[in-house]
Parts: sequence; structure tokens; C-alpha cells
Amino acid sequence: MDDASDNDKLARDMIDVHGTEAATVARENARAAAVAGQAAQAKYWIRVLGCIQRPQASKVHGDLSPSDPAF
Repeated sequence: MDDASDNDKLARDMIDVHGTEAATVARENARAAAVAGQAAQAKYWIRVLGCIQRPQASKVHGDLSPSDPAF
């Protein structure tokens, strides 16, 4: 499995467990890693956060795509 699919799987698992709070948990993990000086771990959690927020953004914006002028 590559890193992207690992991130996606963790994001899905976090959504399953934490529901709407998954993004908050990932954000807190990224912040804690950054404060602890663990830059690689903080970047990892930021990537997972992006995976979590991607489906939420599509719900907010509906069927808009990046090529849509309203996007």
C-alpha cells in the first residue's frame, strides 16, 4: 500500500470512529506533534486531515469542480 492509500484508510477509519470530530482529532494530533518538534509526524497528520476534509468539502460545495467558475 502506498502512503496516499494509507492516509485515506486512516482518514476513513477516523471518520468511522470519531464522526464529525475526526478533523478536530487529526488537527489536535498535528498540533501536538508540531509542539513536540516532530515535524514528520505533524506533516503526516496534516495529510490525513486533508483526506478527512476532502469529502466534507464536496458536501459543502455540492457537485462543483475546480474548473467551475463558482468553485
